[in-house]
Amino acid sequence: MDGIYHPDMTVKAGRSGYEIRVQDHLDCHWQAWFEGWTVTSLENGETLLANRHVDQPGLHTALNRIRDLNRVLVSVVRIPAGDP
Repeated sequence: MDGIYHPDMTVKAGRSGYEIRVQDHLDCHWQAWFEGWTVTSLENGETLLANRHVDQPGLHTALNRIRDLNRVLVSVVRIPAGDP
């Protein structure tokens, strides 16, 4: 099909985990805004947000909030379900 969408194509909409890194540390009071995510300030000055059980809408909610905070997105890594 070489990049052409076909209506019979489906995307499995399951939950998996994600780790998001942003530049600079987030203040502690933002933890509540990222409900379900673990917010960790790293020694290199970045913030790591991790959620092992999140769906695509939950991921996009977190990304939108990072955008709203005007933070620089460093990386987004998918962690397949079942990984420790």
